[in-house]
Amino acid sequence: MAGKEVTIKKVYEAVRLGEKRLHNFRAARLMFLKQYAGPYYDKPKAEIGAMPISLIYNAISILVPNLVTNFPKTLITSRFMNYRGYAELLGLGVDHLAREIDLRTELRRWIVDGLFTLGIMKTGLATSDSLVSFGDDTQIDPGQPYARIIDFDDFVLDPACKRIEEASFVGHRARVPRQMLLDSGLFDNDMVTALSTTKSDSSRQKGVDELSQQKTSSTDVADLQDLVDIRELWVPAAKAMIWMPAESTSYDRYLRIADYDGPEKGPFTYLSFTPPMPNNPMPVPPVGIWYDLHIAANDMLRKIMDQAARQKDILTYQPHAQDDAESIKNAGDGDIIGIYNVDGAKVQSFGGQQQSNEAHLAQISYWFNLMSGNTDQMGGTRSDAETATQATILQQNSAVRTEDMRDLVYIATQHVQEKLAWYLHTDPLIHLPLIKRTPIPARVVMGPNGPIQMPPRMEEEQVILTDDVREGDFLDYHFSIEQKSMSRVDPNKRLQQAMLFASKVLPAAAQAAMVCQQMGVPFSFAKLVTRLAKELDIEWIDEVFYDEGFQAQVLDMFNKTPTPDGSKGQSPGGGMGAILQNGQPGNLPFKGSMGGSELQPNSAGAPQEVMSESQPAGMGM
Repeated sequence: MAGKEVTIKKVYEAVRLGEKRLHNFRAARLMFLKQYAGPYYDKPKAEIGAMPISLIYNAISILVPNLVTNFPKTLITSRFMNYRGYAELLGLGVDHLAREIDLRTELRRWIVDGLFTLGIMKTGLATSDSLVSFGDDTQIDPGQPYARIIDFDDFVLDPACKRIEEASFVGHRARVPRQMLLDSGLFDNDMVTALSTTKSDSSRQKGVDELSQQKTSSTDVADLQDLVDIRELWVPAAKAMIWMPAESTSYDRYLRIADYDGPEKGPFTYLSFTPPMPNNPMPVPPVGIWYDLHIAANDMLRKIMDQAARQKDILTYQPHAQDDAESIKNAGDGDIIGIYNVDGAKVQSFGGQQQSNEAHLAQISYWFNLMSGNTDQMGGTRSDAETATQATILQQNSAVRTEDMRDLVYIATQHVQEKLAWYLHTDPLIHLPLIKRTPIPARVVMGPNGPIQMPPRMEEEQVILTDDVREGDFLDYHFSIEQKSMSRVDPNKRLQQAMLFASKVLPAAAQAAMVCQQMGVPFSFAKLVTRLAKELDIEWIDEVFYDEGFQAQVLDMFNKTPTPDGSKGQSPGGGMGAILQNGQPGNLPFKGSMGGSELQPNSAGAPQEVMSESQPAGMGM
């Protein structure tokens, strides 16, 4: 449209074409969701056996908890060393905000939408010009950032775009009370007054919300609240937001137009689980690939059930053997009767399902399991492996697609958290109390058997995220989501990992520290143990490793350990006491008796402080 004037009426027409482009996608999504919901959803009764096995529901119910069960943990870093402290504080603020707005629930809905078509998450600020403040999100306070799902039925897209990231506009439809638009004072009141109520608007396609609505429910609510439908558009090139009526009629003006004040990437974040579709903005919905196998499995199972219901056993007899037949009919189990002609009466079986049908159903289920990423293996409901080795191989293969889906969720969630962080970073009135784990540096204290060097530890500290602590520009920070932070770890597996860490990792790390110390190679026992614990998903390592009382007992015991020269304590030649000094020489920086109170230089020439346990920190001996 270069060189041509973009009139308001052309924009209205483009929006209608954008909705038309998604018409078939919405219809297919509605068809898929009907199968997911089943015949008894919002119905008091249904035909028995209409959907005896819901493979789609089974796959969704396995995939969602495998992808998200917990709140994300945001890691924020910066290329500037001076900004690292604020980056950590901002990450704590984003994680706190995620819990306040219940982001976990939205992420699970986002995944379901991504499996059926496209997941659409809108991030913004709940202000007077935000449609979220008009909806049912009453738990969001004014001025608070939010992240909410936009239903695909309400989504509108540039009709000519080939990639959704390059769309000239994207937006959504919202249903709001007319009076709220009038009271806000931000919209064209004459246009708002002229808008048709929701019940008389026939431009909207039938959506999935009608699966659980009675025919009169939306009309009754529209009469009660005088609801109207409007559209909110984001125009990236103009950095503007446009509000317009969601009707088939074109107008010569907008309800409102304003500058966009938000993250550079815009308010929308998208989630899909299939490889990109060339030159098309919409992805291939995974459920669309599974749908035919789901239908085929139900058709076959219904046939098996019908055949089994028709199966019957009856007693046939020759006319002259009627007395024998009556005797057989009246006999009880285990009775002994006498008959004249054994061949005159026989039990005949009629009907019954074919065994080949069961094999065919099993094959269909196997194909569905294959196409859905081996969800049976993932959910622990079935394994086709005959040996433990085969089971391990199948589990590894099933993890490939699941891990790819998990990566996609984490990457998309990272973008959402980044946008939430933008609002926190730019909020001039922010005042958010947080708890931060602060490292306490190493020091030397007096123990019952002499000087003890206390290693670094972690201590909880009350901090406040305010505008005064802000540092640098938002582009100076890099965002990521800690891997597996949104996953649930099985308690039995967690125990196995803890036992593995205690029985294998710690002794190996201690041995490595001893060898490095004897070789004079700088080595951090603390960093190695902490890093390996994180790899095993042991998040509580800081609480144990930096516990002051525990460390004092361990170091005191190690100080008593005989060294190669036969003495005790950290003498020349090494010993276990030298291991926890993280590469420092084995000698403690003291001279004289263990009760000495002098400050002596350490191996680097810097003085260290000897403290009595009865004295407060910061006072010299």
